[in-house]
Amino acid sequence: MTTPAALTNHQIRLKARPSGLPTRDGWEFTTEQVAEPAEGGVLVKTLAISLDPAMRGWMNDGKSYIAPVAIGEVMRAGGIG
Repeated sequence: MTTPAALTNHQIRLKARPSGLPTRDGWEFTTEQVAEPAEGGVLVKTLAISLDPAMRGWMNDGKSYIAPVAIGEVMRAGGIG
């Protein structure tokens, strides 16, 4: 399978840990070309993502039930595709 050049992945990366409510300045918005799936793999288009209150806790650099989102890392979220 050849991936068309027009397929892109829009990403929201954590640029800085917020103090209080997150602001636009704390994020980096990037776009990357979609990689071709490995043999037997599939490419799934995201139709919706979930924005949950837990996401605010993931931005903190502290011990929790899940590792914090690292600076420069894509913000994680549940999704449907």
